[in-house]
Amino acid sequence: MESTQVKLRIVNPDKQIFNDETGQTVTGKDILKQLKINNVWRNDIKGKYIGIQFDAFEFVFREGETLTVPATIAKHLRRNSIICVGSDKLNGPLVPYIEVVETYEVSAPDAVKSAPTPTTCPICHEDQKTFPALTRHLGQEKKKHPELFQEEKGKTDWEGTGTDGADAE
Repeated sequence: MESTQVKLRIVNPDKQIFNDETGQTVTGKDILKQLKINNVWRNDIKGKYIGIQFDAFEFVFREGETLTVPATIAKHLRRNSIICVGSDKLNGPLVPYIEVVETYEVSAPDAVKSAPTPTTCPICHEDQKTFPALTRHLGQEKKKHPELFQEEKGKTDWEGTGTDGADAE
């Protein structure tokens, strides 16, 4: 599993991109205008979006929203989002309409908590490995914390008489 994650979004309208090949500066507004001219925008219930397919999956981008993906997928999505901006369709600047917002590493959690087992102490959450060890441990915990082991009198009706322990005749 890849640990580098990348946040992507549709290019900001205020952004300016200088193209070394043509010597032109392309703005985000120009890119968004070209997306409309090329009929790239789609509509659904939530509004306008741009869909980019990669590896048989469509990634949906909406204005103002970011999408977090692994770095390898981000590289391919940006490569698939290149558009020719301007009136010159042969020699116009080719720029991606998806920009990288942030790149970060996902680190493994420091302490991975395991699921409690039947022999885990409900008080200190330590696994005692065996039931006899758990019984001895709970005996020690009862000496340390007797308030946790107090039973309320008359609450349990073991015989099903419907009363709180007194004979009802």
